[in-house]
Amino acid sequence: MRFFLLLLLLPLLSSWAPKPAVVERDFGAYFRARQLRGSFLLFDPQANQYTAYNAARCRQGFLPASTFKIPNTIIGFETGVIHDTSQVFKWDGVTRSFPQWNRDMTQAEALRVSCVPCYQQVARAVGTKRYQQWLPRLGFGKMVVTPASVDSFWLVGPSRITQFEEIDFLRRLHANKLKASVRSQELTKHLLLLEKTLNYRLYGKTGWTNRNALQNNGWFVGWLEQAGGARYFFALNLEPDPGQPADQRFVAGRRIITEQILTELGLLKK
Repeated sequence: MRFFLLLLLLPLLSSWAPKPAVVERDFGAYFRARQLRGSFLLFDPQANQYTAYNAARCRQGFLPASTFKIPNTIIGFETGVIHDTSQVFKWDGVTRSFPQWNRDMTQAEALRVSCVPCYQQVARAVGTKRYQQWLPRLGFGKMVVTPASVDSFWLVGPSRITQFEEIDFLRRLHANKLKASVRSQELTKHLLLLEKTLNYRLYGKTGWTNRNALQNNGWFVGWLEQAGGARYFFALNLEPDPGQPADQRFVAGRRIITEQILTELGLLKK
């Protein structure tokens, strides 16, 4: 009888895992040096532990901005709207404030330069109905899409995602555990590679929402793979101090501050 009870309990025991600890650290100096404020979250799967700066803010939801290009790329592949990474987006001839967007470009280039109008083309082709089917399957925060907002719901409106949710999504993507084909996940991960050295590989995606000149919010999310196999997932969110513009301190600061923190933690060795 005990043997049979053990057999019944094994699936439950194998699926159980202790809740990760959350250790708080003060990385505020890196933000203050650039007249920014925000929060940072790191997950170490080897230790099953989060390291958080401003943990309460890490649980606060924000518009995903261009971090949504990660699930949007997967949805594009899955629906056939994006055939492969060499697919070309035709420039619509509208001159925009980001010069790198004002040309034809491949899908791989569009993700690299975070081309909003390119991904708006994707969004309109995917359509509301398919988003409403795919978004719950992928489990990327709490996205709200309607016919009126189908090409902007990640930039304006009620959609929200927390830093904890960003990391949860990235962990499932890294392990090919999203409810999507392995091909779509592998292609997307390949596109997120930012830097490769003998010591590590850095993957990530930035994001930026700007309601007006003095209301800006920025992201940098991704993961670090060390040469020895250890991996670490991170999500940074920040905004300028009150009254400060979203200048180069903000734009470059998303990645710079992340790398400073990873270096302080002894994880990023140039």
